[in-house]
This record gives sequence, C-alpha cells and structure tokens, in this order.
Amino acid sequence: MQKGITKVIRIIEGEPEPPFDSNDYMTLYTTIYTMCKQNHDYSHPRYDKYREVIEDYTIQMVLPSLREKTDEYMLQELVKRWNNHNVMLRWLARFFAHIDRYYVPKRDIPTVSEVGLTCFCDLVYLEMHPTATKAVIALIRKEREGEEIDRELVKNVLDVYVENGMGTMVKYEEDFESFMLQETVSYYSLKASMLIKEDSCPDYMLKAE
Repeated sequence: MQKGITKVIRIIEGEPEPPFDSNDYMTLYTTIYTMCKQNHDYSHPRYDKYREVIEDYTIQMVLPSLREKTDEYMLQELVKRWNNHNVMLRWLARFFAHIDRYYVPKRDIPTVSEVGLTCFCDLVYLEMHPTATKAVIALIRKEREGEEIDRELVKNVLDVYVENGMGTMVKYEEDFESFMLQETVSYYSLKASMLIKEDSCPDYMLKAE
C-alpha cells in the first residue's frame, strides 16, 4: 500500500515515475480488499490510514510550497496544489473503493473522498484563504486601474473557494465576497471624490454612468 501511495505522490509532484497500469491498480485494490475481508476486519485501520496519508502529504509538501510564495505566485501554487489534491483523491478512491462501498455505509461516516476534501479545507484552505483574498483583490484593483491581469487565474482561485464550500457558497461569500464588496465601496468612493474635484459636471456624469 505504501509503495502505491508513494507512487501516486511522485507522479503528481512531477517526479520521474512510470504511470499506473491495470496490474498496479488491481494489486492495490486487492490488497485492501483482502485485508478488509479477513476474520479480523482491517477496514477501520485502513480508513484511518487514508486520512493519515492525506494529512502527512499536505503538511510535509503542500503547505511549505505555499508558505514560501507570495502574491500572484502564491495564487498559482494554490490552484496547482488544489488540482493535484483532486488527482490524488481520485486515485486513492480507486484503491480504497471497497471501504467506500461496504465499510462507510455500514458506519454512516464520510466517504474517503469527503475525508480528503475536509483535510485540504482544514489544513490548507483555512490557513491560506486570508492571504489569497488579499492577493486576488490586489489583482482586481490593478485591473480597475487599467492594467492587464490573469483573469483565468482569478477565476480558478475563486473556484477553490466555491469547491471548499462542500456544496454551498458560504466560504466564497464569507471569505471573499464580503471583503471584495468592502474594497469596491472604498475604491469607488475614493475615485468619485477625485473625479468630482477634477472633472466638469458632464464629464463626471459620463464617467459615473
């Protein structure tokens, strides 16, 4: 199991590693299946192991890579790490499919994918979203001043907010939109005050419109 998990991590980190083939997949799936079907059921330790794998990878590799970057570079890294996280969850969900299919419904506990998403939210999103919000708002302010920005990057970062809302818009609204609205009021209040002083009434009305 550990060899297979290490292989997944090496692949998503871009390290030289041959891709998974059907034999690799079946070996890992069968190993977990066999452990869960023994007289002593190993489903719960495997379920816990899954969470441990996600947490260890996130703490040791994902968070340090984000903490060392700032501004637009941090936003790019956040989007990359979120995409990598989803790739890893898709692979691990295949390996742990038996646990999802039989152990999870019996215990009425979160699926392995839900556990993986919660790990990212608790460990990465909660720490990084204040910095990300400031960086996105700074980009939008640049665009309002006439500079070109990477709009696709902004969209992708905001998708991270939405998707970490676990089916709701709460995190987007509370962690980004509320700050964005405050910034918008502040920006245009200042802009209006400057234009009133500098422009004639017809010019000001045109710009306001």
